[in-house]
Amino acid sequence: MTSINDRNINQWIERFLAGETDCREEKELYDFFKRPQLPEGLEKYRAMFGWYSNLGDIAPDSLEPWATAEPTAEAPAESPQPKESKVRLLHMRSWQWVSVAAMLALLLSVGFIFKSPSAIDVPEEYMAYEGSYIIRDGKKITDLRIVVPEIIRNEKMVDDQLRAIDTSIEEADEAYNKAMTEGYDLSDPTVKEIVEAALYY
Repeated sequence: MTSINDRNINQWIERFLAGETDCREEKELYDFFKRPQLPEGLEKYRAMFGWYSNLGDIAPDSLEPWATAEPTAEAPAESPQPKESKVRLLHMRSWQWVSVAAMLALLLSVGFIFKSPSAIDVPEEYMAYEGSYIIRDGKKITDLRIVVPEIIRNEKMVDDQLRAIDTSIEEADEAYNKAMTEGYDLSDPTVKEIVEAALYY
């Protein structure tokens, strides 16, 4: 393609954004946008191309072999191989990779800090109660580490009360049976059978 000028710059930008430019053409674009005066409507691209140009110069030996090789008499000039992918890989310096790694570490740390407290250090058997909550002092509490022991304590209290009721009923039954059988001679098997049949009917 011809060199960049004020008339064809829009075509160059379109090719760049489509990933169709090679490294030399991109360097030419970066140099074009370093000019103090730009054609009308192109100032909005200055920051973008400035950012790309600050990523660092690309070493010539990293270019594709077909982009740098000159045709020789023995080997006829071949047309450049078509690019299969239009993905643009950014070349980053080592200090830039360090900053990316630090940012990722920070994001992971913040994620662990703000992770839901109900999912941290909760015994697996508590997970059957997931979604349960209690109201204490007018506040809804969903933290399973607080909710589950409260549920277990209440279940034990209800079980204790039910056992106490069962014991009272059994004692009342025994007292009733004793009162009903006091006036009868239970040594006689026939009388005993009739009384027991009447009591347990």
